[in-house]
Amino acid sequence: MNRPRVFLDSCVLIEGLVAPWSASRGVLILGRAALFRFVLAEIVIEETERALAGKLGDAYGGRERLRADFRLLLNRLKVERIPHVSQEEFRQARTLIRHTNDAPVLAAAMKALPDWVLTDNTAHFTAEVAVRTGLRIATPEEFLKNAGRLFGGC
Repeated sequence: MNRPRVFLDSCVLIEGLVAPWSASRGVLILGRAALFRFVLAEIVIEETERALAGKLGDAYGGRERLRADFRLLLNRLKVERIPHVSQEEFRQARTLIRHTNDAPVLAAAMKALPDWVLTDNTAHFTAEVAVRTGLRIATPEEFLKNAGRLFGGC
């Protein structure tokens, strides 16, 4: 069976790491169980590290602990990494999404061609963006609702 390739946005990684009962944590657990393969863009990894160290570091037990936990997560998940996109790839994605800061993430997802793109950023990664790019974009909750069908369940 080919395992689906699932591209994660930084919001999914952050919530999955710090919110134990979240749908994002469920996605990370299922990925750790090798039910699918995670695809992460370098830009997403960098965004996640900045957000974790900046806003959540002290609340989580210190920035160094949080950074170490994130690195451990990346190693345990055995992610497929997508390099930074070119200026041309960025420009192309920029025409497809409203928010400039999300263009490099969208460009990386378009480059990776995953089976799913998971994000909670539905204000920017809209149904229209999905149609225009051909990407299947969903929230972690929506993805988990479809998980039974993905793996031959009901």
